[in-house]
Amino acid sequence: MVWVVISSKGIIDSFFQEQTINAAKYLGILDEFMAILYALDDHWNASWFMQDGARPHRTHSVFDFLSEHFNDRVIFLDYDKNTGSGVA
Repeated sequence: MVWVVISSKGIIDSFFQEQTINAAKYLGILDEFMAILYALDDHWNASWFMQDGARPHRTHSVFDFLSEHFNDRVIFLDYDKNTGSGVA
């Protein structure tokens, strides 16, 4: 898995994992990502979050995490159907 954090200032950080990613491991990566955004204080509360529809990304715990941190500023497969918010 390759995961990249991109902002208006360019590429902020990247994550490379050679192991299989499950929802729990993915939530750990999201926690690291949020720590980076909070540290940057680069208008993170105006940021949008976008990801693909991989199975570990579509769990209730991931949906809850994204809703807590991004409200309806989420672009990702089935997010709107499962949460009633985000971009279809």
